[in-house]
Amino acid sequence: MRTLRLFKTVITYSLLIILTLSLNSCFIAKAISKGKARRECTEENKAIPPSFGKANEVILCILQDRNSYDKFLKSAFKKKYKGDYVLVYKPDLYSAKYADKEKYRYVFDYDGGSIMTTAWSDGLSASSTMKRYYIYDRLENIKYQTGGEFGFYALAMRCYVENLEIKRLSNSN
Repeated sequence: MRTLRLFKTVITYSLLIILTLSLNSCFIAKAISKGKARRECTEENKAIPPSFGKANEVILCILQDRNSYDKFLKSAFKKKYKGDYVLVYKPDLYSAKYADKEKYRYVFDYDGGSIMTTAWSDGLSASSTMKRYYIYDRLENIKYQTGGEFGFYALAMRCYVENLEIKRLSNSN
């Protein structure tokens, strides 16, 4: 009886330690990803146009018709960007409404990057698509893209949008 109780205690503590380490590694990975996004999503790394924000352009932010992504896109721009932007679906880019490339000069979107798959010994696996964000300059026909791919896409998006706001403010003065 005493051996069984000791065994249960050891198992319980072992599971708690494993859970704690797993959560810590997730937080560490997120922190590393945030730092990487702040460094990658800059003008110096060719992810932001040098003239961004000089003429008070409106950014067209591409909705993907996926609730999770679209929710984070709306939130990032609402909370972190104080310039003008419009949320649109990709086909709307070619409508007469957004034909003025001087006014609607920039597009915020992403390319799907590589697919990362994690497999566990019990046969289960999980996949996630990495994202590479960009600003497309419709007037100059130039894509300013991040060099890195991001698994924590909402975090990377928020950092990119924060850096866009910083650049917009520095060019608006």
